Amino acid sequence: MRIYIRKLAVIVCVTFFTTIILLSVIRKDESSEWLKRHQKLNFPRPIPHAAYVQEQNIYKYMTKDSDISLPHINWTLAKQLGQYLFHLNISEMITKECPNNETLRQFWKNKNGKTVPERDSWEKFYADIGSCDVYRDEEVVDNLLNDLTKLPLKYVSIMDGGTQVKLIFTFENDQQAVFKPMRFGRDYESDPNHFYFNDFERHNAEIATFHMDKILGFRRAVPTVGRIVNLTSDLRDKAEKRLAKTFFTSPAKNLCFVSKCDYYCDTSHAICGTPDTREGSVQVFLPDENSVPRKHNRSPYRRTYSKKNQIAEWQRNMDYCQESVKTAKRYAHGRTLLDLVDFHVMDYLIGNQDRHHYEAFSIFTNAPSYAIHLDNGRAFGRTDFDDDDILLPLKQCCVLRSSTFFTLLKYYREPISLTKALHQSMSKDPLAPILAYKHYPAVERRLHNVMVYIDKCVRENSVGPEGVIMAEYHNNICTE
Repeated sequence: MRIYIRKLAVIVCVTFFTTIILLSVIRKDESSEWLKRHQKLNFPRPIPHAAYVQEQNIYKYMTKDSDISLPHINWTLAKQLGQYLFHLNISEMITKECPNNETLRQFWKNKNGKTVPERDSWEKFYADIGSCDVYRDEEVVDNLLNDLTKLPLKYVSIMDGGTQVKLIFTFENDQQAVFKPMRFGRDYESDPNHFYFNDFERHNAEIATFHMDKILGFRRAVPTVGRIVNLTSDLRDKAEKRLAKTFFTSPAKNLCFVSKCDYYCDTSHAICGTPDTREGSVQVFLPDENSVPRKHNRSPYRRTYSKKNQIAEWQRNMDYCQESVKTAKRYAHGRTLLDLVDFHVMDYLIGNQDRHHYEAFSIFTNAPSYAIHLDNGRAFGRTDFDDDDILLPLKQCCVLRSSTFFTLLKYYREPISLTKALHQSMSKDPLAPILAYKHYPAVERRLHNVMVYIDKCVRENSVGPEGVIMAEYHNNICTE
């Protein structure tokens, strides 16, 4: 009897521990499912300048591949969204979105009979700025990015008016760009207790957003690229006096500077090299406003930027778009409302809460202006939080540009996911990898949420997909 009981106890113990081991293996397999797929897709992992990486140690806390897992695609939702395409002539709609893209080169020739100079990559880029988007010729942009990251510097000055450190680079060809230095490594996340308007700006967010804008097909972000600078020979030796005075040597014998700005320009928030090199983002200047004027528009979905009154009217009133946006002259007809929704869809994907104004070229007399995707330094701050308020323009207005819907659905249904396309695009940057891989599941999760809201809009619209997905928006109640 005792032998029987002992055998039974042994069998129970073996069964119990075997079950525990099997469960742990299954869980591990599930968590690494995306990684296996990721490896099959052969994501490149370029590393910038081995010596620099070893000195800066910027990837010390970089998320490991084994920590990555992406949510499954909801194929029922994907199928439902795909069926909406049968109700739409999507290719015809896309051609109607902006049928005539007139470049600045063509505009000046047609209006004044002038031939614009194209002596360097800056001027070639400026000449190609269009009435539909900022750029189309990828070769022109690639040449510009190459110059931004390699051309020698002639002069460095403080960019006035900024809340955080920004420098103006003047290159040897006398062209200019904005430099944002790196503050944190790739794995740093925003403090949840910080307000969006107090958050640190991230140089890699500017780079990543340029690529996100490109793969979404918007092409309305300003070309931005990474660059490694020497704080001695590139910055201090070529700095204006105001900037040069802020350089000092830290207790760790590293060269640092603080510059001058509204926030975080003090010794406790200094930008330091290791010992004197640092990376940052370089963004080309847009053409001078005297030559190519721009409008500066306040967003109707601007946050309060207040510690005491944190909830804006559009966050309280779910009829805000119907009552205050669709009836406004600027948004009642044309592309502007769809541009606004595009902006917020992208901001949601990148986690950017800081969108208060937007700029638009006003030089093209025969074409409506479009929103330029500027100031994205506070994107990619957190991976654990999705701020659905960013998507309220989509949820409240329930309109979406046809090309945006088609592109989002393409990435949602794969075979090339949004984050794979983003990764491949960013891999060309000299500072790649640009994002910690933990941001990829967050982006895919947010894309799924966007698709859910699009489906909800279509289901609740009496007209069907045609009432939500469109080439232009027109409010029949308001006269043009």
